[in-house]
Amino acid sequence: MKPLNTYRNSFSTRVFITAAVFIIFFSSICSAWFISIQKKSLVDKLILEGELISELLAANARIGIFAENDSVIIPYVDSVLTHEEAVSVSVFNAEGKLLLNKTREDIIHNSGKDSVTAHYSKKIEQIITKIKTAPKPLHLDNANTVEFWQPVTAYTGYIPDTSVAATKGRLIGFAAVTLSKGHLNHSMETIVFKSILTTLLFLAVGLLITYSFIRHISLPVRKLMYGIKNFSDTGFPGKISVLSRDEFGQLAEAFNSMIDELQRRQDEKERLESQILHNHKMDVIGCLAADISKEFGSLVNVFTSKIFRARNYLSPGHMAYEELDNLKDSIEQARNITRKLSEISKNTPNFMEVQSPGTFLKQAAPLLMMQSSLKLDLIIDDNLRNCNFDKWQINRVMGIILDNAKDASLIDSTITIEVRNIDISDKIDMIDGQYAMVSIRDNGIGISRENMGKIFTPFFTTKDNRYGLGLAMAFSIIKNHGGHIEAVSEENKGTVINIFLPSAG
Repeated sequence: MKPLNTYRNSFSTRVFITAAVFIIFFSSICSAWFISIQKKSLVDKLILEGELISELLAANARIGIFAENDSVIIPYVDSVLTHEEAVSVSVFNAEGKLLLNKTREDIIHNSGKDSVTAHYSKKIEQIITKIKTAPKPLHLDNANTVEFWQPVTAYTGYIPDTSVAATKGRLIGFAAVTLSKGHLNHSMETIVFKSILTTLLFLAVGLLITYSFIRHISLPVRKLMYGIKNFSDTGFPGKISVLSRDEFGQLAEAFNSMIDELQRRQDEKERLESQILHNHKMDVIGCLAADISKEFGSLVNVFTSKIFRARNYLSPGHMAYEELDNLKDSIEQARNITRKLSEISKNTPNFMEVQSPGTFLKQAAPLLMMQSSLKLDLIIDDNLRNCNFDKWQINRVMGIILDNAKDASLIDSTITIEVRNIDISDKIDMIDGQYAMVSIRDNGIGISRENMGKIFTPFFTTKDNRYGLGLAMAFSIIKNHGGHIEAVSEENKGTVINIFLPSAG
């Protein structure tokens, strides 16, 4: 009862016994298969040798058989008997009369055979009848020997294919060669012994490996249980060290993947909250910008009108005339800011058209880079899907992003624009579907971590004499196209701006 209880209560014991039974069964099957293959190979080799020897004997001794002259046949028979497995050689005429028979007495004695003549007399008539009916060589498998019977025909030349030779002339006799199975049996005994030895060795190694595996299997289980308990008790997403690639290692990797997924979702949640906050700020700023643009625009128009009227009362050489010109330029800058504020508050696409973003960028990108000494590398997917967009507004977005990339890039560097298809799923801040992704990559100074969350906010800028409205405008345009824009950057390694435009159908 104790061994039975141990088997029931011990997982390690069950695994070890199951593995041992499997290894024994598998080793036995493999050994039996190997022995059968080797036996077949040895038998096929013996048959091939016997057929070849009998064919050569029939071909060489043809003249002696035709003339029924022993002296002509004997040299060929003696050469056959030099083969270590040859037991006897017999030659018959077409009527079955024995012309010559020679044996190796030592092999015959050891194999316990009776008289060769008496042995053949019992079945010579059946063999001759069978060969005459279908003139082709045959072999007879006995307990300790194999007999090879070869028809001898009267034809000119040696043709190895005996089935062809049989049709080339008249049947004039038979040649019978008997080979011993002694060497075959001895080889089989050696193979069986080696197979059993190999099986025992394989069994010992297999059981040793199984024991070692079971001995160490508790370690990854313990690690896994500790990690799960730690996660359950504290909620801390601590990872489990993967000690192996077996099922326990895969389970540990699955647990770690779950932790990574939870962390990713937490990050996505924080990013979505930030995105929602940013969108809310943009909506508020848009409304505010619309009001400011309307009121401020009216004031700018009044000031502009007054300045033109004042200039009309002055001659070009008057000292106030130049001051009025400077004031006019300042008001134009104010008008430009007012226009940009108005664009941020609207930016609704007006000329939507289904077209290829790749074709559009082939035309627009070189023009936008025309005044720059930087290199442009344009990579476009061959099977790019069409998108529905306003090319004038997307051209403005590309101009804003490329201007920032040119300002941040090093001299003689390359700005890369890559356009490819992408399928989005399970991305919290985007609708699942098919998109064309435009990536603008530079190798400039990059964006600091603390500024990454601010770059699409109106009036945020790190440059002098700038208003910080460009990327906010680009964000608004892409959003109104049903797309998405994001930035990936690392200081001193460059920035990538990714634009996602929904595919058209």
